[in-house]
Amino acid sequence: MATAKQQENRKKFTKEYKVKEIKKSLTRKARLKKEYLKALHDEGYSVPEKQPGSGAGAGGARDYKSIKAARTEANKQRAIEMKVMKRERKMGKKQHFEQSRKDEMANIAMLKQKEVDREKRKKKMTQRTRTGQPKMGPKIDDLLSKIKSDDTYTL
Repeated sequence: MATAKQQENRKKFTKEYKVKEIKKSLTRKARLKKEYLKALHDEGYSVPEKQPGSGAGAGGARDYKSIKAARTEANKQRAIEMKVMKRERKMGKKQHFEQSRKDEMANIAMLKQKEVDREKRKKKMTQRTRTGQPKMGPKIDDLLSKIKSDDTYTL
């Protein structure tokens, strides 16, 4: 069997209880506001008048609609900006990828050319005479070309 306190606690989780609490809170706030305004009037202060458009009147609904329209417009603008930024990032990535691929292809072509040149040089350097002796002409030409290309020997 549940105690009285447990019964009270169970009531707190029902819809009727919540509705009752909200109504109680609203009436309390209205009573406090009325008492406050009455005290202001008794003390000689001017009672603030209701401003048109404030509260839950038709003006409030129009104000809400204009705020909502402004928000949706701002959200649309932000979405468009995000799309543009995304497209620009995508294009930047694509250009970066193409540039790196182009650089890589140029690097591969340069390495292939160096390999071909190395093979030609090796073939020249390993030339031999009919008697099997190494030819000195290509070796001397190679040394001369190295000296010409080196900056320390040129004036």
